[in-house]
Amino acid sequence: MPNSNQVLGTIISLVLSYEQLCTLLGEVPNTAEHPKSASYAPCDGRSIAHSALHDAIPALVLAPDLRGKFLRGLNHIAATGEPGYNPETSDADGEAHHRKVLEYQDDQVRLHNHPARGIIQGSVSGSNGTRDVDNGSQKMNSDPQYGAHNVSIIMDGYGGTETRPKNVAVYFFIKVN
Repeated sequence: MPNSNQVLGTIISLVLSYEQLCTLLGEVPNTAEHPKSASYAPCDGRSIAHSALHDAIPALVLAPDLRGKFLRGLNHIAATGEPGYNPETSDADGEAHHRKVLEYQDDQVRLHNHPARGIIQGSVSGSNGTRDVDNGSQKMNSDPQYGAHNVSIIMDGYGGTETRPKNVAVYFFIKVN
């Protein structure tokens, strides 16, 4: 789609930097002195207060900051005359189906568990039928008369510094003029 036909607020992803994009379009990058010199602004949280997009949506003062973020489509997109969003029949995202455009959602790992089993081995020590389980104050009654016992364990951690899907880095820009 030609640049002039794109609607204000359109977000594009590119492998070009902001300077490269402006050069390709024959434009000068937006600055505080020239806020309407370029069609696009980087999605890095910068001010777009003097842009045509801000004129159309006065509450939108900053470009969305999409650095390091994944874009997630809203589940409820309904045009006039079309059926609305129904969480019973749609791919509901828990509480996410109540979100609004440009609403930030922090990272999260879905609640899950890691089942584990083990056998506690060792001899009973002490005159009261207890066995030291942590080389300290935690004791477990090992008397067979007491039956099974629940035991809390901690599994070794696995993974990196974040939870994320496979991805490729790009720049995001928003049509502001």
